[in-house]
Amino acid sequence: MLLDTLPSASFVLGEKDLRRQINRSVSRALADGEYATLLLTDPTVVLEDRGCTHQQRSSLLSINASNLVDFARQARGLFWAGDPLGFRNPIPQEDQLPLAVAAAL
Repeated sequence: MLLDTLPSASFVLGEKDLRRQINRSVSRALADGEYATLLLTDPTVVLEDRGCTHQQRSSLLSINASNLVDFARQARGLFWAGDPLGFRNPIPQEDQLPLAVAAAL
């Protein structure tokens, strides 16, 4: 089957999926210091070998944070732009909670 032969990077993450990946990464980093260091060193680790657009990669690489709070704030500004609180609804959805918690610290 053709899909089995394509590398996972050939599938590009949509904006919503990328935001979920960022949230998962921040959640993991809150509990795993080694992963937090990796995330701060290379923000593209959030992709987990998934594809992204050139703009998404450039935006991720532009994050230069010294701690998770700063990382969460920068990511929120880049990927949740147009919605200053990072929420589309007054009640945060499941995929928005970890980033909101980290950014609020």
